[in-house]
Amino acid sequence: MTIIKKFEPVEQKKNNYTKYIVIILASLFTLTIGEIWASNSVVAFGEKYEKLFALEKNLKMENQIIENEIAKNSSLNVIASKSAELGFSTSQSIQYIR
Repeated sequence: MTIIKKFEPVEQKKNNYTKYIVIILASLFTLTIGEIWASNSVVAFGEKYEKLFALEKNLKMENQIIENEIAKNSSLNVIASKSAELGFSTSQSIQYIR
């Protein structure tokens, strides 16, 4: 009795091609998901950056306003008027004690 095996190389190649196609499709799917995640992260970081930039701008403006108020309130005219309101007056004569 003789055993005869029949080889079908066409089907084996077809199976190999389908295996490669599945691997390629899985890789493309993974890369697509990675790209979507990366662009979403970039957008989120961009929004945070814009909020921080606006906050920095507001703080700089507030600091400038406070500096202007300090400069105004530390002028000699304002100090003289405040001291007059509190009852201080300019000295008429200076006396030295020895």
